Amino acid sequence: TPGAPLSLTPLPQKDGNGKLGLVEFNILWNRIRNYLSIFRKFDLDKSGSISAYELRLALEAAGDPRGPPWPPPLPCPGGPQVTPGVSPVPGYRLNKKLHELLITRYAEPDLALDFDSFVCCLVRLETMF
Repeated sequence: TPGAPLSLTPLPQKDGNGKLGLVEFNILWNRIRNYLSIFRKFDLDKSGSISAYELRLALEAAGDPRGPPWPPPLPCPGGPQVTPGVSPVPGYRLNKKLHELLITRYAEPDLALDFDSFVCCLVRLETMF
């Protein structure tokens, strides 16, 4: 969608200058890869879009609504490895009204979301929570 690149820029920015540095780009890239993995997993009929039902399942698997800490923690020798921009904690259990609002905003008339709309929806949720 035309507004997708602009909606992505507020996510990992540290200084708010409207530009992504290398570290910020890496975080964003990892998030998009994670979103793609989730999208493919929950596109149950492999149609290239997800239904309202599939969206609910995908959002529950999408990660911690608080997102990863900023700046990302430094890896500790011998400690758990943290992938910046990807949270292992399940999240986004939304009530029915909020789920319906997301469908109204991001879905096509047939109530399906393509990958661009899915990413925009997740970015919106991350910036809200």
